[in-house]
Amino acid sequence: MQYKPENVDTDKALAYIETCRTEDMRREDKQIESIKKYHEGVRDGLDKAEDIFRSALCEKKAIPASYDECVGSAIRKIAQELNLACSDIVESGKSGDEMCSAFAERIRRWCETGEKVDNLAEVAHG
Repeated sequence: MQYKPENVDTDKALAYIETCRTEDMRREDKQIESIKKYHEGVRDGLDKAEDIFRSALCEKKAIPASYDECVGSAIRKIAQELNLACSDIVESGKSGDEMCSAFAERIRRWCETGEKVDNLAEVAHG
């Protein structure tokens, strides 16, 4: 026979304990899901970083690419992702820093106005 105190509503107490247990499990599940999402984000970032070093942009070659060539390759990759024109910038003969500046200006204009500029003259005079 199970002991049941006379002055305590054991059914109510047991129901409250079960409610607490259920709520604790819900909080645990929520925390576990949050932790999983955090670590998925970390792994995604690491995968992207790894892809950069495995891509042609950072691939070691018999003849190392110049800084300007690497900048041009990076701009082409970013432009492709954003669906922006970049050939005029990359083929302009400008230094890597000048190409970065021109491309940053193109992105800035696109973000601010939605206008996709297709040549350097428009950026310089816009």
